[in-house]
Amino acid sequence: MALRVWCAVTAHGFGHFSQLVPVLRELSRRRSDLELRIAGSLPPEVITRNLGLAFTQDPLARDVGLVQRDPLTADLPATALALDRIHDDWPALLRAERAAIAAWRPDLVLADIPYLPLAAAADLGIPSVAVASLSWDLVLAAYFPMAVPRHRRWWEEMRAAYAQTSLALLPTPALLDGPFPRHVIIPPLIEAGQPMAMHLRHDLHLSAHDARPLILVSLGGIPGTDLPFAAMADDPDWLWLLDFDPPLSAPNLINWQRIAGNWLFRDLIASVDAVVGKPGYGMSVEVVAHGLPFVYVRRYTFPDEEAICPWLDRHGRAREVTMATFRQGVWGDALRQLMARPPPEPPPLDGARVAVDHILALLG
Repeated sequence: MALRVWCAVTAHGFGHFSQLVPVLRELSRRRSDLELRIAGSLPPEVITRNLGLAFTQDPLARDVGLVQRDPLTADLPATALALDRIHDDWPALLRAERAAIAAWRPDLVLADIPYLPLAAAADLGIPSVAVASLSWDLVLAAYFPMAVPRHRRWWEEMRAAYAQTSLALLPTPALLDGPFPRHVIIPPLIEAGQPMAMHLRHDLHLSAHDARPLILVSLGGIPGTDLPFAAMADDPDWLWLLDFDPPLSAPNLINWQRIAGNWLFRDLIASVDAVVGKPGYGMSVEVVAHGLPFVYVRRYTFPDEEAICPWLDRHGRAREVTMATFRQGVWGDALRQLMARPPPEPPPLDGARVAVDHILALLG
């Protein structure tokens, strides 16, 4: 008899889906009868490319997350309007979600980390698992004052939905003061890429004599189109890999997706020499797993940085730069210092195995 999993993914970037990929792939290895329904608004080609498993999709967004103006700046008015739409219509949305889940008849609802499907699963008596390095109530409280009744209502409905989860798996480095009364801390979640540095340089049409380091500049699923391109172009010591066309032409500014777009992102990270970005969960675990130098800029508002940055200090080759330094593109000294340090031994990275152990135990 097939194991049917309704897998709900938040609408905020690709990082939450990246956490689920190793869990779903490990679950498929242990249960060859796995049937997946992905509930969320991710492009189906992104799911297909990164998951590598058969699935069907319910394409409706289940939550808001945080609306972004750019990778480093939240659009709080737009976020508030979107949350109003959800919470002003909460009873109707919950009825619709219950109906959609019940019609598919899953054995498990797995969520990272929309709260609507978790509330619906509880109403239907279906076991639920949240994969949660953070939760949206914690993000909400970091950006909106809880003394405002409207904000407080959003927060309370989020917390009440999350609290009904059968089990939460908190992948290290996770926020531990979340809303889940039943939770387990697990090792980091990662589907490690294959290091293929020479293959990457070949695919990027680089000269065999060009030994300049390849530096991936990535701020998550939202392109950082306001990067300091002029400063990057004027620094001849580095080859900067971007995931979009830069606004100026320079031989050391390379849109890797245009040239080597067949590469999986996890293989790309495993094959570069260093990364410049922000300390999101997925990127931070990737650089630690592969021992990569990581120059990062913090937002100081997104709450999971409080767990991630100390973890990077312990297990990675990472250095924070100020927002001013980041905006100026003055990254070379930090990169050189990190490259001179040997990578530390990575921590255990078998979070997917541990997660699936807990999921199968919950299902009996």
